[in-house]
Amino acid sequence: MTRAITLFLTILLFTLTICWADNSSIVGKWDCVGTDDAGQSSNWTLVVKDDGGKLTGTLSGDPGEFELVDARLNGDTFTFKVVVNDSTYTVESKLTGKKVEGKYKGPEGGGTIKGTKAS
Repeated sequence: MTRAITLFLTILLFTLTICWADNSSIVGKWDCVGTDDAGQSSNWTLVVKDDGGKLTGTLSGDPGEFELVDARLNGDTFTFKVVVNDSTYTVESKLTGKKVEGKYKGPEGGGTIKGTKAS
């Protein structure tokens, strides 16, 4: 019985360590540039936090600050959603070291996003 409990706790700790290690690469402040389909660029600040193993944060720029919804890091793919004026935009990006690059789309259009980790 003690052996089974020890094994279970070891596996649980190992799993939590892997989850934390995966999340830690995206956690921090990111300086981003979004370019819409028409070619217009805007600067954004992406802040990603680890709240007990769950990713949270904000995306802020000239239009305001928006909470990240359903933020996930799966391998090197970072995805999240933001709600702007009752419209949901989906962001899917690839994390490479201290750089992130991907696309966003929503009911009013889409574009690309590129970012560099600031901290």
